[in-house]
Amino acid sequence: MIKFSAEIQGVEVLNRSFNRIEQYISDFRSVWPAVAKTFYEIEREQFNTEGATGASGKWSALSPAYKKWKEAHFPGQPILQAIHALVSSMTSPDANDSVFRADPMMLTIGTKREGATHHQRTRPIISLRDDQKRKLQKSLQSGLVQFTRTLGFQVDEKAA
Repeated sequence: MIKFSAEIQGVEVLNRSFNRIEQYISDFRSVWPAVAKTFYEIEREQFNTEGATGASGKWSALSPAYKKWKEAHFPGQPILQAIHALVSSMTSPDANDSVFRADPMMLTIGTKREGATHHQRTRPIISLRDDQKRKLQKSLQSGLVQFTRTLGFQVDEKAA
């Protein structure tokens, strides 16, 4: 069985399994781009809605003092997006501070942006609802089906 899981600071937030394929596939690098694309779409929604689309709900408001300071220095910028460095690193593999490593059996996506760990505790950057977890699983499954088809196997449409 192949396990598809995600951890945030050592806490498992996603755990899905696929049966009977581990004997045939030992390198998932061809399917990671589809999974990453889905992850980045989910993260864009999370930032665009200030957390409202995540399982943890809308991020807490800024303190009055910080809100006043931020409005003076970064007018009109949403929560966690003063200079867009964090959102960029969480929505693109090419951004500064982005972490993206596609290994044969593991995909690592995240940010090395200072303060991200604190934000994850107070205003969760990654907060997956069940339907978002299924969407990630589906992107992996679709990638596996496409990979299998390129090898010449017939795959039922229901599998994707």
